[in-house]
Amino acid sequence: MSGNVKVELGMVLYGPSMRLVEHYIGGLLKYAQFHGRASRAEYWWFTIANTMVAAFFWLLGNFGGPVSNLSLLYLLAVAIPNVSITVRRLHDTSRSGWWVPLGLVPTPLVFVILFFMCQRGQKEANRYGPPVASEGPNWIR
Repeated sequence: MSGNVKVELGMVLYGPSMRLVEHYIGGLLKYAQFHGRASRAEYWWFTIANTMVAAFFWLLGNFGGPVSNLSLLYLLAVAIPNVSITVRRLHDTSRSGWWVPLGLVPTPLVFVILFFMCQRGQKEANRYGPPVASEGPNWIR
């Protein structure tokens, strides 16, 4: 096979990793799934992609005219998927999704939520479901 083709676990992967796009689209498709768990990789890849798209719309909105409200519309469109993946990430660390409203208020609790998002998920099943299969380096699983 050529230099850009890899075979892993019987699957052929072409070119560079598409984790950013895969996790972003996956997060959007699970927009109303508040049960279950989300790995650190899933959460952070979604967050990075979401920030990049939001920054693009914000820059586009600076031109003015009819596109000036695109960033606001985008933020409204991804509000539910953001809350959903955050709740599932909290579930992976065996915490209730009711921590999310506490993180919306601009207090030091925002840093507590950020700390929870960075923690490793539980390796065994918890009350929110079985552990999620995670890919990537050990430090992001």
